[in-house]
Amino acid sequence: MILHVACLPFPSPQGTQAAIHAMLRASASAGRDAHLLTYAHGAYEPDANYTIHRIQDFPKVRSLRSGPSWGKVALDARCVLETRRLAHALRPNAIVAHHIEAATAALAARVGPVYYVAHTSLRHELPVYFPRIPNRLAGRVASALEGRVCAQAAGVAAVAPILSTLLGEGTKYLPVPWSSPSTIDAPTRVRARAELALPRDAQVCLYAGNLDGYQGWERLVEAIDLLRRTHPRAVLLVATESEPGPARIEAERRGVADRTRFCRLDTEHARAFVHAASDLTWVPRRTEGGIPIKMLDAFSRQLPVVAMARATAGLPVTDACVVTPNDDGSALAEAARTLLDDRASAAAMGARAAHDLETEHGVDSFTEAMCALLSEARPSLQAKPAAPPRSEAWALRA
Repeated sequence: MILHVACLPFPSPQGTQAAIHAMLRASASAGRDAHLLTYAHGAYEPDANYTIHRIQDFPKVRSLRSGPSWGKVALDARCVLETRRLAHALRPNAIVAHHIEAATAALAARVGPVYYVAHTSLRHELPVYFPRIPNRLAGRVASALEGRVCAQAAGVAAVAPILSTLLGEGTKYLPVPWSSPSTIDAPTRVRARAELALPRDAQVCLYAGNLDGYQGWERLVEAIDLLRRTHPRAVLLVATESEPGPARIEAERRGVADRTRFCRLDTEHARAFVHAASDLTWVPRRTEGGIPIKMLDAFSRQLPVVAMARATAGLPVTDACVVTPNDDGSALAEAARTLLDDRASAAAMGARAAHDLETEHGVDSFTEAMCALLSEARPSLQAKPAAPPRSEAWALRA
């Protein structure tokens, strides 16, 4: 049995939570007993084939946002105690900690071998959340923390090839398992646009994700401004659970408020409808590190993708999407023009993306990589394990 620890609200529309859910679901489907410890709150009740444990609901933090906060510090302290209690009650073969906060909490519990799964680069993202602190100082603090966690963990994995490189030698690549959504009752383009109050003849460029600083969504407002000059029916659809105020202000500043629409992204129903209503999706990225789950989601729905180079996270996706230079709104607009004008090529690219996703991000690829991670024999600085030795515990791999 594996105990996964994730110090975050669960589930939520955020990409990391979706990735963790996909990993746990794949593990359970492969016949492995998977348990998850997480915060007391989430956005909705998950459809889970694994066991979810939650810390006590105090303090009552209800934010679903990414990034650090004082409330989360208190919740993470509770995660230390609950990890220790669950480890003694369940006697897991290993503890898999998702994200730096969970790794810190699990290591502090000192109850067994902890395997760190990195979903992003703290060194690159932390400065975005603390803009008043010099980037060099914030990066130095983040690097020190990441280095300490990696050194103490029994094994380290990253969800993107570029992230495994950033974390250094010995870091394994752990692909996120991602499957195509059910086609049962899949919305049609006409039905989806009617529900979202979009014109039938609009040329819809989707952004589906949060509006935190590391995303670089501002470039999309620039891109729609440039795109509408040659394609006056072009619309930027922002599907998000973030406060849309900053994006509205930026759209008004650039004079494209009438070309920018906003909608919620709080359920699978909403996710299915925004993808069905769109002609393509833009995937920006301001910082290196994690893999944008929004890109995998678009691949699975055969929606053509235009992604900044940084957003590809080192994945071999050059045949599956259009890759543009980083932070270049004009390049995003030009790529969108090409896809909107050549629908046959766009459809073929979407089909290739779905096929590549099935091959590279299937359950078998994930399971094989997870087994390789948990077979690591790296020295660990932790206390006596709360489970049998790995040689005995991992006989179950056969």
